[in-house]
Amino acid sequence: MASSSDLKTGADIIVSAGPLKGMTGTVIDPKAVPDGLPNQRKVLVSLDGEETYILPRLLDLGATLAPAAPAPAALTMADITDVAPAATLTVAEPITDPMDPALDRFRPDPDIVRGYINRDVFGMKDVDFLLSLRDDRDANGYSPNIAMVGDTQSGKTMLVQVLAVLAAERDGLPKPYPIFTIQGSIGVTNMDMFGMTTAVVAQGRETLVWMEGLVPMAAACGGILYLDEINAVPPAQAVALHPLMDGRRQFVNTQKAVPDGHGGYSPEVVTAHRNLWTITTINPEYKGTQNLGDAFKARSRWIPWGYDDATERRLIKSATVRTLGQLLRSARSRNAITTAVGTSALQRFNMDVATYGTETAIWSFLAMFPLRERPSVETIIEDGGITAMLDAEYPEPTSDLVKKEDPAATGVTPAVESF
Repeated sequence: MASSSDLKTGADIIVSAGPLKGMTGTVIDPKAVPDGLPNQRKVLVSLDGEETYILPRLLDLGATLAPAAPAPAALTMADITDVAPAATLTVAEPITDPMDPALDRFRPDPDIVRGYINRDVFGMKDVDFLLSLRDDRDANGYSPNIAMVGDTQSGKTMLVQVLAVLAAERDGLPKPYPIFTIQGSIGVTNMDMFGMTTAVVAQGRETLVWMEGLVPMAAACGGILYLDEINAVPPAQAVALHPLMDGRRQFVNTQKAVPDGHGGYSPEVVTAHRNLWTITTINPEYKGTQNLGDAFKARSRWIPWGYDDATERRLIKSATVRTLGQLLRSARSRNAITTAVGTSALQRFNMDVATYGTETAIWSFLAMFPLRERPSVETIIEDGGITAMLDAEYPEPTSDLVKKEDPAATGVTPAVESF
């Protein structure tokens, strides 16, 4: 049995144990490297003209080798428990074309543009304003990072999808740009963002593969790197994005080892594609979030993106529902309640009132608030006269499931108008 320190480049060796027992060859690289399994390091050898990695403890040095290798011996139980299966790591070439079909799963539906309602930004359409910022390239040719801050359900994610469609159209591309989304949470790790080695089963065999992280994928081909609720990501992970978002536009991926050209390995250095556009969205002061550091803030252009009255007038038909939304948001600003009431929540409430009636709609709407807040919300509804106004707006629910009161069953004769 040889140790890795005994092995020299070009030395003759013979396999003394395991499924390759009896085979002969030479040492190509005596430096032992990890093979992906705990406490396992292998050296590179040539056996019968083919290169392979093998554990040093399975090798013997031989000054004089047998002229022909005997047939491999049958495995014993000792061999099976002693020899770890060879692990082959598969690393795919990075995708550098943003239109590659492999990225189609990251693209938004182009039809999303049809349902989008543009906001007015001081006389400009919001999308025109933001795309003009994208065209405002720095000295190195990169677009500025954009950070949009506002409460939940204010349309930030939909806007990012619309921008992916329109930016690709502006660049003359046949499909929307891919959106690589890092969803903010306390559980986000460097491996989630930058990649990891993992095992997959292909054709009934387990294989180690390198699963590329979303950040290097975005950097390699361009498109949109979407940092959704970045203030929910632990600061240690958020800091790793700094070099990608400043003038360097590159980062050192410590998760991925690449040959250094001198027989060793070093972390991969990734430089961003010129068409990479980083967009961050932030829900301010929400539970589970933290204040962003000044260094992160300084790397973006900040855009306020709260609830928009003009947009809600087009999306929410009921003036009473819109009034309720204003009352609840005012209560939240006074800390009377803490739950944010977004545009989507008001849309669903309006739909429920029209379909199932006021009573059912309010019963369902209250369930989105924690128990301690429901009495306050009920008081706001009662004091604002919301129930009566909704009944007046929607006297007849449209759903066939809602029972209509039968006048004959109550003994009440309906009034007959005379003309």
